[in-house]
Amino acid sequence: MCKWRVFWTCVWLVVYASGDVARAQTAGQQAVASFDQLVRSYNLISLGNASFTSYGDTEGALAVAGNLSLDGGAVATKTPAAGVGPAPTLYAGGNLTLNGTTSLNSGYASTPALGGGWSWDGTQARLSGGGGVLSTINSSDSLARSDPRGNPVPSSWNWTTLADSFKSISATLAAIPPTGTISISGQTLSLLAPVSAQTGDVVTFTLDAGLLSGNTYDGQMFSNVQFNVPAGLNFVVNVINADGKTLFGTGSGINFNQGSGYDALLWNIVAADDGGPTPSVSLGNGGQFFGAVLAPSVNLSNAGGTAVNGQVVAASYTHSGAELHYTDYTPTLVFSAVPEPSTWGACGLGLCFLAVVVRRLRKCRRS
Repeated sequence: MCKWRVFWTCVWLVVYASGDVARAQTAGQQAVASFDQLVRSYNLISLGNASFTSYGDTEGALAVAGNLSLDGGAVATKTPAAGVGPAPTLYAGGNLTLNGTTSLNSGYASTPALGGGWSWDGTQARLSGGGGVLSTINSSDSLARSDPRGNPVPSSWNWTTLADSFKSISATLAAIPPTGTISISGQTLSLLAPVSAQTGDVVTFTLDAGLLSGNTYDGQMFSNVQFNVPAGLNFVVNVINADGKTLFGTGSGINFNQGSGYDALLWNIVAADDGGPTPSVSLGNGGQFFGAVLAPSVNLSNAGGTAVNGQVVAASYTHSGAELHYTDYTPTLVFSAVPEPSTWGACGLGLCFLAVVVRRLRKCRRS
């Protein structure tokens, strides 16, 4: 009798061992990979409203589910596109309020909710309404010559699903115990990875904003925020107890220095799930703020004319007095580069048995 049962057992063993390799991807790696995919190449994704006043320009693209207010300036001055497929570099799902003339420098605009109170001049590539103008003449995109009210919306997007996905990513990251440490030395607050960290690891930190007071954190004085994300690592800072707080304060003399590797840094601002009002958090020291920001349940703003450098996701967003700079969030994702010896052993054992059974099956067919 042919050993079909043994054959299928061996097949299962090989498949199981291979699956064990795939499962080496951690929850943190899956979460940052999902964030990177969902945020596309947008400088800002606001799940509600957004406003920009006295801001100069945004280097990247804007996607706003609700109402968008722009006080002159320019949008998408750096990034030529915002993802794969039809993806506007300026999207407003609700009303659009313009003060003066706003220039769209690359890509195209999509404003599907605007009605007859607006007019489109195809020759000048200008959308006018409410006393303001959106000019798309500086963009080389073919759709920049089309009425934004009829242009494609972000492809394959459902705003409710998108919001739920970002909240799920935030919750997953918040649930990971801290593996890195926050250190203050020489009045510099730093993020330090464990010596055991390997390429592709997601190193997590917990910053308790309730311990921030002026120039101190947990009673220790600091005047500089400095981080250097080592090559090949990903830093996630889970910020808790931040409602009503400003990171890292205005008028307190704290300098947020650029450091290195901030394209692999993600600030996950966690909101308490208590059914209360949406918390409000500001990013500001009157200078710079570096890193991507995930705050899907937070009304986020910059403070003190702080320039934010990174991709931002927020429940709503208010920006004033500085540019919004685009830095592409680029996590290092290395999964199962070196499987466990036991995994290779299981694969090898299964393949050996499989080879033996196949030979016997061939003998069975000849007999």
